[in-house]
Amino acid sequence: MQRFDLAVLYIDSAANLAKQLKLNIALYDVYERAGRLHHGKSRYAEALTYYQRAYDVSVASHNIRGQAGVLLNMGALYLDIKDYVRSLEKHQASLTIFEQIGNSDGINSCIMNIGLIYLDLNQIEKALQYMKRALAAFEKEDPGGRGIAVAQQAIALAYMRATETELTKMGIPYSAQYNMALAGLNKALPIAFKEDDPGLASAILADMGEVYDRKGDTEQALVVLKKAMEIDVSHEEYIVTAENFYKVGLHFIKLEDDKNALHYFRLAIAVGEKHRTLGTLKSVYEQMSYLFERQKSFDSSLFFFRKHIAVRDSLYGEEKEKEITRQQLRLDIDIRDREYKYGRQLMAEELKQQVLLAERQKDQLALAEKEKSLQRLLFLQEQSKLENEARQQADAFQLQQDRTRFEKAITQKQIINQQLELQYNRNLNLIFLIAVLVLLGTAAAIYQSQRKGKRLNAIISVQKKELEELIHVKDQVLGTLSHDMRTPINSLISFTHLLEQDGISQDKMKLYAGQLKNSLGYTQNLMDNLLKWATSQIDGFKPNFEPVNLREITIQVLSTLGETMEQKEMTVENYIGEDICMMADKEMLASVIRNLLTNAIKFSHKQGKITLTSVGDEKYSTLSVVDFGIGMEDQKVVLINSAGSHSVKSSRGTGQEKGNGLGLILCKSFVTMMNGEMKAESELNKGTVFTIQLPAVKVV
Repeated sequence: MQRFDLAVLYIDSAANLAKQLKLNIALYDVYERAGRLHHGKSRYAEALTYYQRAYDVSVASHNIRGQAGVLLNMGALYLDIKDYVRSLEKHQASLTIFEQIGNSDGINSCIMNIGLIYLDLNQIEKALQYMKRALAAFEKEDPGGRGIAVAQQAIALAYMRATETELTKMGIPYSAQYNMALAGLNKALPIAFKEDDPGLASAILADMGEVYDRKGDTEQALVVLKKAMEIDVSHEEYIVTAENFYKVGLHFIKLEDDKNALHYFRLAIAVGEKHRTLGTLKSVYEQMSYLFERQKSFDSSLFFFRKHIAVRDSLYGEEKEKEITRQQLRLDIDIRDREYKYGRQLMAEELKQQVLLAERQKDQLALAEKEKSLQRLLFLQEQSKLENEARQQADAFQLQQDRTRFEKAITQKQIINQQLELQYNRNLNLIFLIAVLVLLGTAAAIYQSQRKGKRLNAIISVQKKELEELIHVKDQVLGTLSHDMRTPINSLISFTHLLEQDGISQDKMKLYAGQLKNSLGYTQNLMDNLLKWATSQIDGFKPNFEPVNLREITIQVLSTLGETMEQKEMTVENYIGEDICMMADKEMLASVIRNLLTNAIKFSHKQGKITLTSVGDEKYSTLSVVDFGIGMEDQKVVLINSAGSHSVKSSRGTGQEKGNGLGLILCKSFVTMMNGEMKAESELNKGTVFTIQLPAVKVV
């Protein structure tokens, strides 16, 4: 409100300055914009004052376009306050000027507003004629502009309000009435949002609510009506606000919810009486009268009925109806006269065009005759020239024949000599070819021998590298066995000695037993990995491929690691899809997942988290095991991701858990045997991601 008052202050200052400088164009702009500003705020008296000032300035300065624009705005204002006589007057005057100066935008706007007047007067067929004409012009001149949204909304309202008789007369099925209305509103709404016109958008949504109510879809009706009221907060077009409150009240009347209906009717009356929205007040007073009559409150019903009659008479009194009819007849006659004159002008122009075309065709025929004579003369000249050239070519041909016979005799002698020379060359070439073939055969044999030697050397080099790796792994296995197997066995022997002494306390017994259990568990895991790796190295060993559900086998493996996770208070988030399947050896895949999860637990902090995710497509399925622990150095990651089953030096876990390095060797070996790939990604102190990719199985 403060911004509005400030704007009015600037308007008055600008008007005074324009008067002092005698700038009539600037003064007109100030008054016209001030009128539109007050019009938008529903301050109709102030708006009319500024519009009248703008009109007076435009007349004094002979600004014809300005006069037409102000008359159009005044006509729209009178339409808002339902003064149809003055609205028709102003629109007729505006239309006359716009047609004189050939302003198509102004003409289309006048026609659109006249259609809206007929719509308010419930003359549906005539309203549709004007509005469809305006829509066609808007679509041609400004596709996607605001005018199209206004026209589509008005046409939708016309379809919605038309009676079955009117629809039949226009050739429209009665059953299509509401669907056609919705189609028009759905076209109008996006344009209103694009043009940033909240008042128009709110009105369109409220109209949608009315259509849904009439179709019986009260739930959808309430949804769009609520959206309309939410938008009403952001604008000050009070006619729209009052009308929307009225339509929400009608919605609750349909639901027989009198309490909410009265609430929204009273809101509509409050806005309508404050801003004199007479059309809405007439409808609200009538509905309030019916509502109180249904509730047996006859005094209230009579009160609102009298108010309804008073507003109706102010809008549609007998004299006003006669004046409206006179204005409509005058407007229709003027429009028909203009269309007739325009048609006569068009026919005269077409006749002139036809005369000009006939004269042009006559000139073209004369020119064509001249061109034809010239072409005949050129043809005769060309024919004579061609005959001379033919005689010359015949003489030249005879001379060429004589020369050819002489050259042929000489050529035959040369051919005989060349044949003798060719025979000698053939014999010489044959001897040379045999020598070359012998040399090539010898070179090929030497080359094949060298290639075979290189291939054998390459195979030997690869086998040597693999053998060295196996020897290294074997040394590591033997070292692990010699060190890691001795410790738990010695611990077990010491524990049995303690048991034999029979002098150890129960608490120490539990402590030693727990330590021994951990040691033996590590040894069991070591032996299990060692045996599986050794089995995979046996010549002829092949995986047993079958479809494996990744989520099911992961849940099975997790169930075996429950105690280990409880010791570290770990949580696992399993996001593996239920439809992800892999073509794999079930036992080998379970062993790979168990080792990866064991590693993740080992290097995670207490109360840490492990995440399991999967991705699947037509070719491959992927499992990722993610921990947020201590991570690995880049050198170790590179070694794990390199080709071949390289041994990796094991590190102690966050709880000082021991490792032997065989787990990752086993995982890489098993994944490779199952036609897959394994990859590691890690960052120190942030965590590690192990990803395995295996052939997918399509779930039916």
